[in-house]
Amino acid sequence: MASNKKFELVRRIYDNVEAALWASLLAFVIYFVAFDVPNLPAYWAQAERIRAEEIAMENTSYCEKLGMTAGAPKHEQCLLTLGEFRLKVETRIAAEQDF
Repeated sequence: MASNKKFELVRRIYDNVEAALWASLLAFVIYFVAFDVPNLPAYWAQAERIRAEEIAMENTSYCEKLGMTAGAPKHEQCLLTLGEFRLKVETRIAAEQDF
């Protein structure tokens, strides 16, 4: 009989913990849908802006390493050439990923 009581106690604890975990998951899903999903486009746009700024800083750094100081005509041409190069590489990678 003592074994049955222990088993019942363990089963009730297990059932309560399981119910609490399901309730927590449901609460998280409701919170996510209500507060985060509407902001996802803004998050993605911010991530794209940050990425674009990082790429611009990298391009500037590469052109300066090649001896073209900021503001010089060659520097501007270097930035344009690097931008074209990056676009071609990204296009090629995207095309390869479609396979």
